[in-house]
Formats: sequence, C-alpha cells, structure tokens
Amino acid sequence: MTIKLQTVLPSQYAATAAVVETAFTGIEYTDHEEHHLIGRLRKSPHYQPTFDVLASTTAGEIIGFSMLSVATVDQQPATGRPLLVLAPLAVLPAFQGQGVGSALVRELEHRAHRAGYPAISILGDPAYYGRFGYQAAADFNITAPFEVLAENFMCHELEPHALTHYHGKLHYDAAFEIN
Repeated sequence: MTIKLQTVLPSQYAATAAVVETAFTGIEYTDHEEHHLIGRLRKSPHYQPTFDVLASTTAGEIIGFSMLSVATVDQQPATGRPLLVLAPLAVLPAFQGQGVGSALVRELEHRAHRAGYPAISILGDPAYYGRFGYQAAADFNITAPFEVLAENFMCHELEPHALTHYHGKLHYDAAFEIN
C-alpha cells in the first residue's frame, strides 16, 4: 500500500479528530480524550503546524494521524530544556499493521530532527516504540509528571547523547491538562 504523508490543513482538523476517536475506540489504557487533546494542542501558543501530520491513501482517505508538541524537562539549577512529545499516534483499525504508524513516527522524527529538537518522549507500548529506538526515560534521568509504569514512559534521542544534560521531570504542554 502506498501511504501519503502531509501536514494537516485546518480544513482537515475534523477528519483527523474522527480518525483519532475511531482508532482509540475500545483501547483499554486510554482516557478516550485524544481527539479532544489534538484540538487543545492546536490552540496552544506552542503549537507548530509542521508537527501535525496525517497519513492518507492515494485516493485521499485519511487513515492515520500523529502530532508532536513541545514539552520541557526541569534540571538543576536551570529551568526547563525543550524536547517534543509524540501524542497521539492513531491509525484506523482497518489499516493497522500495514506500516502507517511507522511511517508517521519516522516522518515526525525527521521533522523534529530537522527543526533542531534533541529528543522525543512517548507514553506507550515499549514493544511497539522500542522498534524505533525509544527506551525508558529513566535511562536519561527523566521522570514523568504523574504515576506511570516506568517501561511505558520513554524517550528517543534524535542525535547520540542529545539528552546528556537533561534530567528532571518532564512538563507537558498545558493542553494536556483536562479542566
């Protein structure tokens, strides 16, 4: 299958939200708010449209979506250092297992690296994200801002040793907070 990747246009916001909502239906470890999260992230002052990507078929059907948002890691004595968070990653069930998610992850990693970001963090399945080089964030002395299984909170350096001077708690964009 040929997959087309592109930056999401405002006219595609509703369609990408629908893909995310459908992809997360029936998933056990989720709050089922991911489709609302992307709307909040798009309103964030830190939103970068180049990190908002969809996957489509050659016929133009949107079949996958992912985005990156800016986060910081506290370290002593300085304040936060930037990195990116990949969330959510969503592929319509009929297209899962066909490389769509992998294509989205690789595209966002490429865009993040080109933009000069050192690393990406993810909260997810280590068996899936480990294939891309993600490893426990604790290996980099980075902690989650909430209680989570250590193996599910991961980071991936976009350059070797990019996180050498990072340590402390990761702080997500305020859009992740549900009021």
